[in-house]
Amino acid sequence: MFSGRFPLKMDNSGACFIDRDGNLFKYLLNYLHGEVWIPENEETRIALQEEADYFGIPYPYSLVDHLANEMETYCLRTNVELKKALVGFCDSYGLICTKPTVWVLHYLNTSGASCESRVIGIYATKADGTTAIEKELGGRINSKNIYKREAGNNIQYIWSYYSVTELKKIMDAFEAWEGRGASYWRVPQELIECWTLEEHSLKGNLQNMSPVRKRRIIDSPAKVVTVIGSEK
Repeated sequence: MFSGRFPLKMDNSGACFIDRDGNLFKYLLNYLHGEVWIPENEETRIALQEEADYFGIPYPYSLVDHLANEMETYCLRTNVELKKALVGFCDSYGLICTKPTVWVLHYLNTSGASCESRVIGIYATKADGTTAIEKELGGRINSKNIYKREAGNNIQYIWSYYSVTELKKIMDAFEAWEGRGASYWRVPQELIECWTLEEHSLKGNLQNMSPVRKRRIIDSPAKVVTVIGSEK
């Protein structure tokens, strides 16, 4: 209709009559003029979606939908990576653009038929978890019997008298570790200890979670406080 591909009946003054709901159609007209108004009432939003579908207009159901569409369109036009655009958007509001996660430090040791498996602790940051590993290992962390491997953000330390070649034969997919735990096809007779620091996403509805504000950076009590982002 708006493209002119379909003929419209007009009166003597050149006006055309559209037999639709005027209360809903005004939203669509404003949208076509560059203004977006999201009704607060859910029933009205649903009716507006049906009206928009009738005219073939991609009217957003919510403010989140509108922002997502605008950001995706911007990224397509400018060849900017969507993740980079999202980070920049969060930075402008002083927020961290990420899902809340925790770091779980798991301990496993096995010797012959015996096996011990337990969680040492749960930490808010990777740095806290790494500090816990260093405390657990102590001076052994730099020992030639300690083997460290990483996958993604996860870290694993293995203490054993076995060589790397022997561990590859004992442990499942030693070189192709995907970052979650350690499994054994053969039960070794010698003691093996394993510390694994894994990142886990918190379960729950993200709508119920408060936004994470960026931390203040304080150089010293005598200096001015520098704030990353804006906190009003």
